[in-house]
Formats: sequence, C-alpha cells, structure tokens
Amino acid sequence: MFPLGTALVPGAELPLRIFEPRYRQMLDDHADTATDPPTIRFGVVLIQRGSEVGGGETRCEVGTLAHAEITGRLPDGRASLTAIGRRRFRVVEWLPDDPYPRARVTVLPEQAPSNSDLARLRTLDERLRELTRQKFTAAGEDPEPILAAYALIDADPRAADLSPMHRWAARTAGQPHDQQRILEADDPAEQLEILEDVMQGMEARVAFGSS
Repeated sequence: MFPLGTALVPGAELPLRIFEPRYRQMLDDHADTATDPPTIRFGVVLIQRGSEVGGGETRCEVGTLAHAEITGRLPDGRASLTAIGRRRFRVVEWLPDDPYPRARVTVLPEQAPSNSDLARLRTLDERLRELTRQKFTAAGEDPEPILAAYALIDADPRAADLSPMHRWAARTAGQPHDQQRILEADDPAEQLEILEDVMQGMEARVAFGSS
C-alpha cells in the first residue's frame, strides 16, 4: 500500500519518486524484474491527516489499485515510477506497517452507466473541450495538442475496461478531496454529480482568471 497526499482515479497517471527505506524495501520484495521495464502493483490511498513521509498518518478506506513501471533505479534503491490507476478497492483490514504499509482489500464492482448518464457525460466533455480552448487561447497558446491528448486517453487500450466517469475524471486536475469523492461514489449518477461540481469549479476559475 502507498498512502499519498493525492488520490488516484482509475485511468489517471501518477509519477512517483521512491526514497523512503520502507518503499525501497517494497520494491525489493515485489517488483517483477522479468518485465522490461520492471513493474510493480500496489494500492494507493489518500492520506486524510498526516504526512506522506514517516508513517503514522490517517488514511482513507477507498483507494485504487495501481500498475507501475519502474522507469529508473539507483544503486541505493531510490527509484522513479510511473503508475496508472486500474480498479477501485475498499480496505477490509489494515495490517502492521512493518516493513511497509499493507492491507487486505476487496475490489469494488463498477455499475454500468445508463444512456442518460452517458449523454450527461458527453455534455460535460463538450464543456471541458470548450473550456480548454478558452483557457489556452486566452494565454496565446494552441489548445489543439491538449485536445489531441484527450483523444489519445480515450483510445488507450489500457482504459477500455474502465468506467467512462473515471476516464473523464482522469483528464482533470481536480483537488484530492474531489477525486476521493469520485472514488467513493458507486452510483454513476452520483459520480456525475461530483464531476459536474468539478467542472463548475474549473469554469469559475477560468472565468475569474485563476486558471
């Protein structure tokens, strides 16, 4: 388990730098070195209170299973990882942190969205694209590379089995609290309500010039 100051939604990418001894040990124990680059799987949970470093923090109970590539590793065990969120889980039991955070978890099922849910999501997507155009045009930059990146995310085969709500949320730089709300919501309609809130916040920030 990897408690962090950010939440990871399925489909989102998360770069990590490993330097604490406990996580260096986790890589030693669980990295699959038969792959190129080496890979590791772990759970990511948001820290409610406390720090990422040193332990003793209070953790959320719903998190995301991550598949990570180890993109660089130094002789002393420090490493760089690129993780991709896959499936949501709920912690059933926290185990002792020695030698690193561990837990028993159960993977959470995903409900299929209705046609009306998907229609609402398409409307949100149109608003996000328009907001992206406004933001980059106002800054004198070309929005097309970002819009093209959205298309690449949609076409990524690794995301084909993910909830469309989670795929959309992975595009946004939402606050950890908002991302956690999305993770904890099981019903697609409830997830959409949260995404609407996130979208409105993004639109307000652009309208008032705070990015």
